[in-house]
Amino acid sequence: MADLNTTPDFAAAAGIDTGNSAPAGRETRQHDGSTLWEMRTHEQPYALLSDKKIADVNRYGQKIDLLELTEGRLPANRPLFINENPEVGINPNRNKQHAFFFTADNCIGCHACEAACSEKNENPAHIAFRSVGYVEGGSYPDYKRMNISMACNHCDDPVCLKGCPTRAYTKHVEYGAVLQDPETCFGCGYCTWVCPYNAPQLDPVKGQVSKCNMCVDRLEVGLKPACVSACLGNALDFGVVENIPENREEARVSIPGFPDPSITHPNIRFQQVKNLPEEMNRTDSMPVKYHKD
Repeated sequence: MADLNTTPDFAAAAGIDTGNSAPAGRETRQHDGSTLWEMRTHEQPYALLSDKKIADVNRYGQKIDLLELTEGRLPANRPLFINENPEVGINPNRNKQHAFFFTADNCIGCHACEAACSEKNENPAHIAFRSVGYVEGGSYPDYKRMNISMACNHCDDPVCLKGCPTRAYTKHVEYGAVLQDPETCFGCGYCTWVCPYNAPQLDPVKGQVSKCNMCVDRLEVGLKPACVSACLGNALDFGVVENIPENREEARVSIPGFPDPSITHPNIRFQQVKNLPEEMNRTDSMPVKYHKD
């Protein structure tokens, strides 16, 4: 398991100051007084977090309450200092491990999640914190294709953190987010090599790595990440780990095309109930085949 962060002001430069909230020096105050993120006047219900029941441990036997996991070594209600803002969010579950939920059967490959993520983080065209790909198999007339939307899974045991020589990564007790400091990064790219999910993105122009930050500014005010809110097919969801979204019946830790979850214990759960061929292949340049167990 990764060490949890003990530096409260780390996130001042943890990669969450690039389009995630109001620019430094300018606060946007909501009706509830928060300056962390400007919530729309008529926010849609599907964009709001709604975790009612929370399990004690996750699929791998680890505590979901991350303050309990640290055995009281860290205080509650620590600010994340998003854009140097000391305000603490209103999310009652901010110290619980959060996770993405992906329903593969619903994904239509529209890339709306990619676009929303890149717009929010002001990413250049050659950087994508979330990517949509697919695996395919079978033969005519029984050809099948399954889309997969993937970003950082904010793992219980993140190998990006282990592989970073400058300690630019930190696993936080706030939401269980794995955040990265691009100013500490010197662009060696080790994290991009070891991450099974291709989450860290090395910018060849800046010579620095950046990645998904779980939209912690949105979580602080009770909103789901931008990619989830933009999903047209209701394929992406988000909440406290092991909470199965409404109208879902599965919570797998893996689907065809997904790396072995035992490597990092990723915080993502899946539903995939449609029948697929025994062998599903990636169609990109990677000579890799995936087999159904």
